[in-house]
Amino acid sequence: MKENRVKAYYLNENYIEGESDPSSKYIYDEASPSFRTFTIIQQDEFVKVFSKYDGTLDFENEMVILYIFSDIYPDRNCYIKKINYENKMLTVQIKLQNKPSKDSSAPYQRCIMIKIDKLEIDLIKFIED
Repeated sequence: MKENRVKAYYLNENYIEGESDPSSKYIYDEASPSFRTFTIIQQDEFVKVFSKYDGTLDFENEMVILYIFSDIYPDRNCYIKKINYENKMLTVQIKLQNKPSKDSSAPYQRCIMIKIDKLEIDLIKFIED
């Protein structure tokens, strides 16, 4: 996660509790992109990325798409509305759960993992609705 940051707030590694200015506890990483997308097609890649996974994966027939993005709603579920595969392009339309409350936070790093049948993909596009 540290090597693949997105534009969000992170704990300041140089912060020392009781010594540092409290306002410097978190830093905003403005230099990173808003999102990152990864295609994982082999077991050895998968175990490098995920420290724990309770499901089963068959990398002969399946693959994993990992989407890392900046979000401000930690208490809202994220849903896949639609997935389309055409001309080696995978388009995933996602939607955040609507809630009539004030539940936003500072931007943080959030992930979505999608397990799908193995496909030949040249481009993956996530659309947030």
